[in-house]
Amino acid sequence: ALGIHPTDSGELTESDIEWIKTNCTLDKCVAVGEIGLDYYWDTTTKDAQKVLFQQHIDLACQLKKPLVIHDREAHGDTLEILKNSNARQVGGILHAFSGSVEMALEVIKLGFYIGLGGPVTFKNARKTVEVAAAIPLDHLVIETDCPYMAPVPFRGKRNEPMLVQHTAAKIAEIRGISVEELVEATYQNGKRIYGIQ
Repeated sequence: ALGIHPTDSGELTESDIEWIKTNCTLDKCVAVGEIGLDYYWDTTTKDAQKVLFQQHIDLACQLKKPLVIHDREAHGDTLEILKNSNARQVGGILHAFSGSVEMALEVIKLGFYIGLGGPVTFKNARKTVEVAAAIPLDHLVIETDCPYMAPVPFRGKRNEPMLVQHTAAKIAEIRGISVEELVEATYQNGKRIYGIQ
C-alpha cells in the first residue's frame, strides 16, 4: 500500500503527490494508504490533512484500489469524509481502529473493514473490546501495526508480525470462538479486501 501519512501533509510537494500517483498504479500496489486524519500529533493543520485525505480517496477510486485509513482522535471528521466522498466505491480498512461500536457499524455500512491490533489485549481497552465483540466477523481483520502497540504480554516492546497470534487469541476469547475460526475468517477477509486469489 502506498500513501502519505496525515502527519506529513504539511511538508508535501507536488512531486511527492505525483510520485504516489505514479507508484499506486503498479501491480505490486494493492491499496492506497496508510492515509487519513491524525489530530493527536497536530503537526499539520486539520484542513491540510482533509485535503490530502480526499486526494487519496479520489486516487483510490480512480485506480479501483481499497483504502487503508488512519484515524487518530479524528473520528467525526473521518466518518464525515467517508460518508460524503466516493470512498464506498472501493472500501478498505480502518486500521488500528479506536472508535466506538456505533462508528464501526457506520463504516461497515460504507463497505469498510475494521482492523484491530495489540490494544485489544490492553487492560483499559474497553471500547476496543466492545468493537471486537460486536462487529460482524466478515468485516474484521487483525493486524500488528508494527513496530507499535505490541499486545500483552509484550506491551512496550517492539511489535512484530509473529505477535499477532496474541491479538488473535484475545479476539477469539472475546467472541467465544476458536482461534482457528477467527484466523480463517480474517484471512479470507484480507484476501477479499486486497483482491488476492
